[in-house]
Amino acid sequence: MLYTNRASGEVAGILDQLNPLVPKSEMYVKTQAPESVNGYGTAHYKQVAATADGQTRMIEFEGLQVLKTERFLKLTNKGAHVETYEEIAKEEDVPSAALKEIDG
Repeated sequence: MLYTNRASGEVAGILDQLNPLVPKSEMYVKTQAPESVNGYGTAHYKQVAATADGQTRMIEFEGLQVLKTERFLKLTNKGAHVETYEEIAKEEDVPSAALKEIDG
């Protein structure tokens, strides 16, 4: 847990996914342009995410396609491992402490 506490990336994600001491949580991001897109159209994102109480960390995740920018997503994660994401329809549905951190 000490290694992956503030880390992002594939290795940190695998370690957190397998570690029974790392709890599941939800984080929020505001989509931006992807870091890269592979030949199959899968987009790689690396950006700041925030919890409902405003704690931030760098997170990396894959989109099945290039996501529209300036949209809010709720990520279900286990440390650095992102399990799922879903778009939030209204900005008001993002917790205010998280919104303050990611909407800047």
